[in-house]
Amino acid sequence: MPTKPTKLDDSEVAAALSALPGWLGDADRIQLEILVDSDEADAISAEVLRAADELDHHPVIDRGPGTVTFTVWTHSVGGVTDLDITLARRISHLLSSAGIAY
Repeated sequence: MPTKPTKLDDSEVAAALSALPGWLGDADRIQLEILVDSDEADAISAEVLRAADELDHHPVIDRGPGTVTFTVWTHSVGGVTDLDITLARRISHLLSSAGIAY
């Protein structure tokens, strides 16, 4: 039986976010907002969802005019876990690889 992920505390999340430029948040949720046009938004959202499928862990993706916001937390523990930090790193890497500034 898989072990339940452990919720990180605010200091652990802050330490992880210090290595993830642009990401904000606390032990409840972490979030990144990027500025992109709709074609870029479609493309990067699809890439993020593919990466999320590989991890079997999915962000909430909100799209606004000219923006995409990725919000990540582990629902089963009600906050941020190592899995969320891993997903945030993967999202940041995808954005960098696509040449999207954030």
